[in-house]
Order: sequence, then C-alpha cells, then structure tokens
Amino acid sequence: MSTLKLDDFLITGRTYGEYCAFFNLDPIALKGKRVLDCPGGASSFVYRAKKEGILAQAADVIYSFPIEGLKARGEASIEIIYQDPTWMQGHDFTFYESIPNHRRFREKALKEFLHDYNRHDYRFATLPHLPYGDGAFDLVLSSHLLFVYDDRLDEAFHMASIREMLRIGQEVRLFPLIDFKNSREQEEQNFSPLVERVIEALHGTYDVAIEPVDFQFQRGGGYMLRIKHKT
Repeated sequence: MSTLKLDDFLITGRTYGEYCAFFNLDPIALKGKRVLDCPGGASSFVYRAKKEGILAQAADVIYSFPIEGLKARGEASIEIIYQDPTWMQGHDFTFYESIPNHRRFREKALKEFLHDYNRHDYRFATLPHLPYGDGAFDLVLSSHLLFVYDDRLDEAFHMASIREMLRIGQEVRLFPLIDFKNSREQEEQNFSPLVERVIEALHGTYDVAIEPVDFQFQRGGGYMLRIKHKT
C-alpha cells in the first residue's frame, strides 16, 4: 500500500437511492440481511441501508487512507468531474433531471459517507481478495468497476474478483455492464464482451442472468448481472 497515493484515485460515490435503482433493491426484503458494497468508494449506501435495518458494510482500497484525506480528495474529485460536463451530453437524465442535480447526488453521497465512515463498517480490501469468511454476506453489490474498466482490468481479474465475491456472498449483483465511455454504443448489444465470457464461465455452476433495472444514464446501460448460488 505504500506505493498508492490518494491522488491516484478519483473518489466518487453514489447514494442509497441510486443503489436501489442500479440493483432493483427491495429495502423491506433486505431488512436484517448482510449486504456488502464492493467497492464502496465514497457512497452513502451503507449509511442509509443501516437506517433501514440492513446489515450493510463496504470494502474498498481507499479505506486505508485517513478521513481527512478522503474528504479533501472527494471534494477535489467532484470539482474535476464537473469542470467540463460536456462528457454527459447525450446521456439520459430521466433519473437525475439535470446536470446540477446529478452533481448534488455526488455531493450528498460524499457528505453522508464521511459522516458515517468508521473502521468497522468500512474495511480496506484490494480485489480480488476480500477479508471476509466464506458465506459472510447474503448479497454483494458491485457497481462501476467490473466491465466498466475492461480496457485496463482483464478477464482474469474479472473472474477472480467475481469468484471471490461468490465465495463470501450467496448472491452477487454487478452494474453496469457497459464500459465507462460506452465505446460500443453504436452496436446492437453494447455490453462489455467480458459479460458473455463471465456468463459462459459461471453457467451451470451458478444461476446467472442479465436483468433490466429501473435506471439508465448511458444508452443501453439499464441492466445488471445477477449471479446466485444454486439452491
């Protein structure tokens, strides 16, 4: 970890409401369930989920840094992201309504994350290795990492990370299934090619399905991958 610096990261987070939309979450059904957000970043899912009676925790490589550093880098990251918002042109703002409101979601997530941050619920981890026992969680949520950065995280990393999530969780949900640039937007099916390879590798051993979700920001991005242990 000594080689990692906070400046290496853009620290961003999503809100509890966004997570519910990303993953088709039912808060009532999740009450009393053990849920891991991995990687959690500066998201406020854990903060709000605990208020709903969900036994939520988060894991991320950035949790090795002190809260003062996370706050400073989180605020700087928001400034960087919205310095030139032209990257959002052509996106679907049905959920967010506007670019300023999109920013308010990022600011709210960071504020609530910093309010809740502690060493028990937020644990340092570096995929594909997670510091939890087998079957420690009922559900593992992973957003905006796998498939999103398929230009720098290879198939081996994806498979090792997903298998590790399945080791500790009875069910894994991954969102979105497109890369961060949506570079295949003009194709009939714009999912990362790694989605199909993951499904092929896990099919038969696990129940695997692509499911639509009530959220779309990039064209064709309104889907998650749901993987469950067979019962």
